[in-house]
Amino acid sequence: MHIGIRWKLAGTYFLLILFILAATNLYVLRTLHDGYLQTRKATTLGDANIVAITGGAGVLRADRNAFHMVRNFGAQMGTRILILDDSGRVLIDSFDETWLVGRVLQHGEVRTALAGRSDASTRVLADGERVLYAAVPINIEDRVSGAVLLVSGIEDVYTALNEIGARMAAVSLGSGFFAAVLSLGLAGLLTRRINKLRRAVNRMARGHLGTQVEMKRNDELGELAAAFNVMSKELARIDQMRREFLANASHELKSPLSSIKALAQSLMDGREEDVKVYREFLYDIDTEIDRLTRLVNDMLEMTRLEDDTAPLPRTEEDMATLLKHLEALFSARAANKKITLRCRIKEPVRWPVNRDMLTVVLVNLLDNALRYTPAGGEVTLAASTQPDKLVITVLDTGAGIPAEELSTIFERFHRVDKARSRETGGTGLGLAIVKRAVQRMGGEIAVASSPGRGSVFTIKLPLMTVF
Repeated sequence: MHIGIRWKLAGTYFLLILFILAATNLYVLRTLHDGYLQTRKATTLGDANIVAITGGAGVLRADRNAFHMVRNFGAQMGTRILILDDSGRVLIDSFDETWLVGRVLQHGEVRTALAGRSDASTRVLADGERVLYAAVPINIEDRVSGAVLLVSGIEDVYTALNEIGARMAAVSLGSGFFAAVLSLGLAGLLTRRINKLRRAVNRMARGHLGTQVEMKRNDELGELAAAFNVMSKELARIDQMRREFLANASHELKSPLSSIKALAQSLMDGREEDVKVYREFLYDIDTEIDRLTRLVNDMLEMTRLEDDTAPLPRTEEDMATLLKHLEALFSARAANKKITLRCRIKEPVRWPVNRDMLTVVLVNLLDNALRYTPAGGEVTLAASTQPDKLVITVLDTGAGIPAEELSTIFERFHRVDKARSRETGGTGLGLAIVKRAVQRMGGEIAVASSPGRGSVFTIKLPLMTVF
């Protein structure tokens, strides 16, 4: 059987309140019990002292006058009085029970009184009656000559305590009922917000990404709702990016595939016998396959970079060696386009980096710089250091980027000039890969550019542990 959290919370609150009420009742009753008995003991010991002081040696003679005196005291005090000699033997019983007179009592209270100290305690008789024994010494000429023992019933004390307990139980039952209603209400108030959040989670689980929960609270539930809203927005954003990526990827893949299909169909349907024509068609097919391969490789690289859980080892690399290596890789291409390619590094720099990932970043940036820089232009690759940061710049004197495009150039499949980019073979993923790779290395990338004046891409990588 499923029990909702509301009932669990209400039950917990109710049991806790009942426990507190029960503990409070027991404490109060115990305190009243001890207080009543202490008061009764003090009163009874006071009465016993009155008898001992007033009667003095007269009650120890045990004659008829002494008996009447003791009986009158007992009647006035509402208690039984026994007069004992210094050996504990009963001389007078205010109840005038002859079987008791002459017997020696060995009660602890009697022995204490004959030792010169007053004492009182409760006892339970054979018939179940609860009584109070209070004994005080009779001092004559600074010597204990006997004792006074008062035997007082205390059932009235327990009757009063039982009545108080019954009233407290009735009040506790009423309080318990109120507590149950209050607990259920408080649990409902709390679980209403939890259920609101649960419904939002279920709605998002059914595919409604971006679902928001309105909960203006400054407690843990408010923080949980705020975290849920942030997560929901992020999931919606990621889902939108995924949809756009799939749409763009499908579009990008469709273009070379359509071209290959059209070229192949032309070859199959044509009756051309000139080998040169066939070679041109096959060359075009090979070019489209190369473009398709680059696109697939870039998509795979982007997917790999999205995995934040993959390890990213770093080794301390000589930046001059790495940059000179890249300069050598692109020197032939730069020479063919009549572009001056320079590598500048002011001082020897060794820095902990992931060599493969940094190479991917710089290869993409140099490839773009050379692609969009006209003949006679310059491309410069430079490295320097700032406090705890490695700064790498790729500068070109190419066509530049319009100001309105600068905020979106790192988006996937973004092209400043779509027609020109396809002509030059770009996939639209290069700069997206660059930005993601720099982020994976814990760094940041920025671009400054204007049309006709070239572009400067600046990468800043923090000093991180080598492992």
